[in-house]
Amino acid sequence: MAVSLALAAPAGADDFSDGKALGKAAYEYGFPLLENLRTRAQDLKSMAPVNRMANARNLATADDRSVVAPNADTNYSLAQIDLNDGPVILRVPKMDKRYWVFEFLEPYTNVEGYIGRRLNGSAGGTWAIRWTGGPSGGKLPAGVKTFNSSSRRLWCIGRTLVNGKKDLPKVRSLMGQYRLGTLAELKANKLPKPLSLTPGRPFGTQPTGLALLRKLRTAIAENPPPQRDAAIIAQLQAAGIAPGGAVASVDDIASQQFKDGLADGVDEAAAALKTETRSSILKGAITNGGWFDAASTIGDFGVDYGFRARVALVGLGANTPIESVYPVNLTDSDGHLLQGPNKYRMVFPKGQLPPVKSTGFWSITLYDSAGFLIPNKDNIYSVGPWHPPLRKKADGSVVIVMQPTKPTEKDVNWLASPKKGTFRLIGRFYTPQPSILDGSWQKPSSVKVG
Repeated sequence: MAVSLALAAPAGADDFSDGKALGKAAYEYGFPLLENLRTRAQDLKSMAPVNRMANARNLATADDRSVVAPNADTNYSLAQIDLNDGPVILRVPKMDKRYWVFEFLEPYTNVEGYIGRRLNGSAGGTWAIRWTGGPSGGKLPAGVKTFNSSSRRLWCIGRTLVNGKKDLPKVRSLMGQYRLGTLAELKANKLPKPLSLTPGRPFGTQPTGLALLRKLRTAIAENPPPQRDAAIIAQLQAAGIAPGGAVASVDDIASQQFKDGLADGVDEAAAALKTETRSSILKGAITNGGWFDAASTIGDFGVDYGFRARVALVGLGANTPIESVYPVNLTDSDGHLLQGPNKYRMVFPKGQLPPVKSTGFWSITLYDSAGFLIPNKDNIYSVGPWHPPLRKKADGSVVIVMQPTKPTEKDVNWLASPKKGTFRLIGRFYTPQPSILDGSWQKPSSVKVG
């Protein structure tokens, strides 16, 4: 009975004619949700309780090992939001025309929306974050704007630009005026101050086999999926992997062969995800002058569950392209991996720096093969308009030199590469111009010169 239900595919659904195929699909679909919840558990344990904000005080350095590919441009603010009891309030001060943004992600890792400079300017303000399926909180106080969420639970990621080390005290002062709390706390004029952010790696690992499917069932029950996922959810329900079907759980499937297939499918999909993700990124870079560009659906994945899983593995919490893009440079102009001991040059001709809008910024940051910043005497990790500041040649071009030792050449920008092993560059282009989004602006390649 249970197996026959699992085979009854709704119109337009994939054919999951055996347990292994369904196990693979379930893992691909559920991995981002489970990773999001793992991060949520870590945040609530080590950073701040629910509906409270935590701020970083410093930019990342080579000593930081808590997150991969740390951002050397902005200070982070993080919060885990639950709207079950009514709206949560976000208050932002006047932001002196600097870049700032609060990104909100639903549990399935799609971007729910933004509050930030691109959309809201620099005047600051107060927003009530409301769940469209929950309590409205009634009439809001005068001047409070509304941000509607289709999800009860949200992961809030704030980014505030730091214009060099001298700007850090000003940024700390501005971030210290951020407020996140309940509507009742707003009305009582008691919105709590941010806590200090001490990031840590998400604890634990995902289970394997049927144990992961049991965990996924609970996760789906606690975080109802969007309507667009109805087809895959119907398949998961038929095998007891999602609540609402005729099967109480995967353990109640009569066929041991089908259950074994589910378990094998989960484990094969987990093993393949890392390999396939790295392979797709490398292939994309080799065919694009050394740069990998993520698909335009990043952050708004629709039903592309494979892409969503790959992003969850390497870039959980990614923005949508309209807010920012993150091209990754992995190879030189000849298609060879970037090697730390070698010397490379990247040249932006005059007038050809990354075209971002005045509301945003750009930078290029160098990381080792593990995704960490490289120690160097000058503590320079990124090149951008204020890193450390930008140096230009007499002809107006901007040259970035990547090598282990500081160059003697004048008017170039140095990024220290590791003395051994490979490295990669990550571009951060916030509020990009259309020429970045449509590919008409071409990123320069890294050219080996020694």
